[in-house]
Amino acid sequence: MKFISDNVTLSFLREEYEKYNNFMKEKDSPSEPYKSKYEAMKCLDKMKEKLSELEDCEHNKAIECCILTASGVIKTETEEFTAGEELLTKSIEISEAISDERFSLLSKLKALIYLGVIWCGREQYDSARGFLEKALKVYKFFKEENCQEIYTFQDLLTDSSSGYNVGDQIEQTESIITHAYFYLAQVESKSGNSEKSASLCLTTLARQLKSPDLDWRDWTCNCAGLSDFYLNRDSFKAARYCISAALAVLDRHKCEDKAAELEGDDGNKSRRSEAVVDRHCVKYALTLLEYSHCASLQEMDEGNETKVEESQDAITEFEDLDVSAYTQQVTGERVRSYADAKGVFLWAQKHVQSAQQYFTLDERCSDYVELTRDQSQLYKHLTFFESDNENKCKMHRRRADLLEPLNRELSPTYYLLIIRQILFELGEIFSDMVDIKRIRWQSEPGNPHYAKKVNLLVKQSILYFETFLDTMRVEGKRPEKYNDESVRPALLAHFYIGRMHSKFIVVPNSHDELNNINMTYENYKSIVEYCDKYPDTLAKVVEEVTACREMVKLLPMKMEQIRRSLTV
Repeated sequence: MKFISDNVTLSFLREEYEKYNNFMKEKDSPSEPYKSKYEAMKCLDKMKEKLSELEDCEHNKAIECCILTASGVIKTETEEFTAGEELLTKSIEISEAISDERFSLLSKLKALIYLGVIWCGREQYDSARGFLEKALKVYKFFKEENCQEIYTFQDLLTDSSSGYNVGDQIEQTESIITHAYFYLAQVESKSGNSEKSASLCLTTLARQLKSPDLDWRDWTCNCAGLSDFYLNRDSFKAARYCISAALAVLDRHKCEDKAAELEGDDGNKSRRSEAVVDRHCVKYALTLLEYSHCASLQEMDEGNETKVEESQDAITEFEDLDVSAYTQQVTGERVRSYADAKGVFLWAQKHVQSAQQYFTLDERCSDYVELTRDQSQLYKHLTFFESDNENKCKMHRRRADLLEPLNRELSPTYYLLIIRQILFELGEIFSDMVDIKRIRWQSEPGNPHYAKKVNLLVKQSILYFETFLDTMRVEGKRPEKYNDESVRPALLAHFYIGRMHSKFIVVPNSHDELNNINMTYENYKSIVEYCDKYPDTLAKVVEEVTACREMVKLLPMKMEQIRRSLTV
């Protein structure tokens, strides 16, 4: 290939390239998000203008491809997609005319990838996939046919007598191919091909892990985040592997960079990465306990002789990353005993406490609240595996202790939806405690202490459900019709209130019993009347309405019997 021999021109091009490169590394303010990129574009325009003064040759064309691709990338990143598409397409067209592919490969690969990005942004996923897969094929074919060096943009501007940095060439090429896998994973995800997307994400993570430019903070968050895909498929070993890999890399780099990260943005970003991974650990544990709880209930159902099958996806493990110390900390199998459930629970508790050192109530309120509610749910599923009712009650009491302070401290102005969710959960907690304490009372029905305890818990449950309903008042009145998001929880709150009134321990055939049955009747009747008035609601509470209709028929007869006994 004929090279440009004008050293003055090459020197000018190198100077402008350095300026361009420095501008691309700068961080702009939110008020001028693209300022540096626009300045970098000016440098590329000057290079292109200077290049036009030279005689036409393949070296000239190779540099032009790099300039066009770099310009197309900037246009794409500044959301000028049509201009970006034109520049990138032209770069590919010129690269096809260059006989020695070593000089145009990098610019061609990058152009193909960013065309994929553009078409993905347009939601034309088939087109996007085509460009990205072509980039991978071009590189694969080149590697099979060539074992020579690849020229970078900077190499093309360097005097051939100076030599080239082969390491930089390899790093840039591998980085570009990693980007191709990354964007292809996004395309497959948006196309609904979640399994293929997850596989591509693993490939991307594996390639990044080998890169000298690894951003371990982002990597750990992304790797732990991939566990969500496997959790949604109930594939716990695969999810555990992703989380374990994230923990392994996190611990490795925390030790290496501890001194440098104590202060500044890097330190804050490191703490955030650790907290994000902790949250994924909590989600893993909670999902595993919930799955185990529900699977056990399903197998306990009468007539259900089929064992719940556990899904296990095969996962390609990362080379040179030993995660055994982390996978041993928590099971990847369905939990079947209290001892195993407690092990998962305690592992999760450790990560809740770690995450809440970063996600604090004062600075990151929503995240803190979500973690606290997850902690409550961990206790809830743990109670299923506990056989001792007193211990069950203590766990529910601990849930209430976690949530009640949030209910008091959160502002209804900003956190109304969360407050409603907390109030409803508190109502459920005290309802569960009522059921447990009534069992104790039934063993000693003459014990006034047990009766008093049950009645106190009943009042607490009713109070929280009524407070929940009060949050839906408009101008002091409860709405005649609830919106789609609120209707099921609102009707369920009435159902719980009606049920709780039937749980009071009072003297049989007394005015108190009559009043309680009447309150149960009124709440059940309100649910039936609401569903009759708005039939589209029925599908959301079909089981509860069926029970309410039956009770609305039976309760008046029971109340009449009590009235007669009171008049005798």
